[in-house]
Amino acid sequence: MDAILKQKKIVKGKLTRLVSKIDDLQNQANSESIIEVYEKDVNLIDTEVNNLNDNLLSTCTDEDFNGYEIEMHDLFSKLDTLKIILKEEMKKLVRNDNNTNACQNIANTNVNNLKLPRIELPVFTSNYMEWISFRDLFLATVGNNNTLSNSQKLQYLKLSVKGEAATLLQSIQITNYNYQKAWNALTERYENEAEIINAALNKLVSQPVLKQESASGLRKIIDTTQQCIDTLQILKQPVEHWDTLIIFLLRGKLDPETLRVWTLEQTNKKNPSFAQFKSFVLGDCNRFFSQVPERKNICSL
Repeated sequence: MDAILKQKKIVKGKLTRLVSKIDDLQNQANSESIIEVYEKDVNLIDTEVNNLNDNLLSTCTDEDFNGYEIEMHDLFSKLDTLKIILKEEMKKLVRNDNNTNACQNIANTNVNNLKLPRIELPVFTSNYMEWISFRDLFLATVGNNNTLSNSQKLQYLKLSVKGEAATLLQSIQITNYNYQKAWNALTERYENEAEIINAALNKLVSQPVLKQESASGLRKIIDTTQQCIDTLQILKQPVEHWDTLIIFLLRGKLDPETLRVWTLEQTNKKNPSFAQFKSFVLGDCNRFFSQVPERKNICSL
């Protein structure tokens, strides 16, 4: 892990220096060869950042995961902005070669517009499960922000999406007119209740089985399940009647010792609710553990 953190420091340093150089690039005379050199540098760092992201997030602890994920998203956002700047600089050169001032007539193609106000952007990785949350957050922070032009909104939108969604918007040029076109393309693809429900159910049933006692593993089962339930409730699925089915599924995900304790606690022969199961996993089990000396207390969450 120390080697990965050292590599992260090196990559961040390279990216910071490149950002400074490309910022200066916007204020000087350029040529296609200069821009191509910077594009190669960006692509090299892009590869390093992707490798770092894979290594860091697959190695770090659960407690550090969210912090590193946010940090890596910031690096990816900086890279995306650099790519846009270089693309616009190259387009400006082509326009100059053709002796046209069209860039002055379209506000969004002016490089100055790339210096966007700082906004904490939501991220959409093309997972249907994320769409509803992303849609609402993006509209609240960007889409309904009247201080932003549509070209700025489109730039923010492109910076917010990853994977298949990014590919979907890749060919859409940054213009005021195209923001609505891009947003419509996303909603047409991902505003799909059937696909979102399928994604939620698939995530619910495909959770890994715990091989041994793990507080973080148990917490993840409950958090993932609650996320799936919340998504299904938004789509008006009758999950309030699914407690028996959900508990049946989750019993199969528990480690043997936790399952044994849960089974022993069901002494009144009444069908438990999901709320009771959740309470057991996240806390109430401690009371039972204190009565079973041979069991390790794994629920000090």
